[in-house]
Amino acid sequence: MTEWSLPAGTTGDPGLIRVFTGGTKEGDEDCPTLRAVKARPRLRPTHRTPYKPADYESFALAAVMRRLDTVEFGRPRDDPARVRPSHPGLERYAEHAAAQYLDAVKSLDPRAELLPDPQYWVKQSRTAARGQGTPTVYEMRVWGRCYASRDRAVCELRLLRFGSVQPGRRGPTERDPAEVAMAAYIAAHGGRAPEPTRWSDAHDVHSAVTPQRVRVVEIGCLDGSVRPPLFDGTPQEAEAAYHKLSAPRLRATVDAVDRRPGPGCATCKLAASCPDLVRTPGILQIADGARPRRTLSVTDLRRYANCPAQEHLRRIHLPYDKDIEHDHHVVRGHAVHAWLQHMHARTPQRPCTPDDTPADRSDWAVGDWHLTGDDAELGARLIARHAAVCPLRHADPDAALVAERLLTFHDTQADVVLVAKPDLLYRSGGSVVWREVKSTKYRTPPGDKDILELYPQAALALVLLADGALGGDVRRSRVEVEILRPTGPDLELVSPRQADRVATARQALHDLAAPWHADRTSAPNPGTQCARCEVSRWCPAAPSSSVSSSLQ
Repeated sequence: MTEWSLPAGTTGDPGLIRVFTGGTKEGDEDCPTLRAVKARPRLRPTHRTPYKPADYESFALAAVMRRLDTVEFGRPRDDPARVRPSHPGLERYAEHAAAQYLDAVKSLDPRAELLPDPQYWVKQSRTAARGQGTPTVYEMRVWGRCYASRDRAVCELRLLRFGSVQPGRRGPTERDPAEVAMAAYIAAHGGRAPEPTRWSDAHDVHSAVTPQRVRVVEIGCLDGSVRPPLFDGTPQEAEAAYHKLSAPRLRATVDAVDRRPGPGCATCKLAASCPDLVRTPGILQIADGARPRRTLSVTDLRRYANCPAQEHLRRIHLPYDKDIEHDHHVVRGHAVHAWLQHMHARTPQRPCTPDDTPADRSDWAVGDWHLTGDDAELGARLIARHAAVCPLRHADPDAALVAERLLTFHDTQADVVLVAKPDLLYRSGGSVVWREVKSTKYRTPPGDKDILELYPQAALALVLLADGALGGDVRRSRVEVEILRPTGPDLELVSPRQADRVATARQALHDLAAPWHADRTSAPNPGTQCARCEVSRWCPAAPSSSVSSSLQ
């Protein structure tokens, strides 16, 4: 490992480095510095902030693990003082998931030749001290269910998934081979340890017999599905895979110094002092910093307005019915949006024309979206309508277009991390323009609702521009809402110079965010909307008999 300097805003001892198998993952929305700081549990922020515990458990699989601990060891291994209560919907999922898991392991080990290990598997090493310094302790730890034969000739790590692991059943993508290799390496060459009394303490690792065989398997908690072993080999093979696939990723994680604000800012120790996190105090007009810091998007607000329980259960990533969330109208909208994004990314940049449509208007695809029949025909027609209002007609030719890039802001008065992905940001005459694109099959607007209330994204955009959060010349910046209809496009412009429009936008945001911010229970809101709820399976207000097989 290379030398790593403490980031500004931190103090403490960097001499304990602890990473889990997830530390090998790569993600565009992960902040590298956040990952490096989290890997050093003895670091603390220079400016301490009050501890504000979450109302509910935020890591859903932890609730599943505690149920499995009770079955296999007679009690949960977690320190009760560290455990947050679970939302009733999570309890419902955890009960289901634990039962599915226990059924699945019977097929893995029908004769119960492997025994659950109540201790954690940890690979611990120490570097030699430099000069008068102290040695650095490195720890790698697996997260999953650990099993071994009585003589430890066979060690097996079972990884849990929220949903299904079966192909074609809306299961997840393949696990990263680097994560699997690291898990196998720890299982093969690590020791056994109880949970540290304090997270800043090193594990008290006891040597274990090196197994002859190591397996890593994956189980889907939604349906008890089991994927063929992700790894099944010798300790030597596990070590070779680790050094080839995992070690370079871990070095990059632990040594990272770049900052990339995003959803992780909600849990970052350095959020209060991070120079890259834009502060927008008062943007939600909520003067209450006592609530735990959370991320918030316009999608979250829409879900909360529909049902607080739905918003919470989606926030903690419970399995959901994608057929409900992505009906054909939604899929068509995504496909149209993706096609336009592809057109705007052409080099050299040029405005769209009516001919920039799919060659086969009855069957076309872009990215992950595929349309056929009437939906494809309508989607192609909407794309053609866009040409009349294409933003590249007015964009500064030498300025970069920014599409679907995550923007992050910290409302310090409400202590909320706001995240947004504009459909398009571009410069026109040196000013910043935020374009939102909507598509609809309706030929006329539904009612006379204010566009800033109808589309909260536009309200957020206008307030951010008015507060100067995006830079540029605020007086000349604007929000553009492009609505594509079969009969032609509508383009509505809103400017920060319009004080009454900014006031309307601020009020619309506040009216959506204030109930969410104050809520401590995330209770269900039963009604006709339940028929279209993608997480109704886990809702505490739904009868047990309402379990939907479409999730499986």
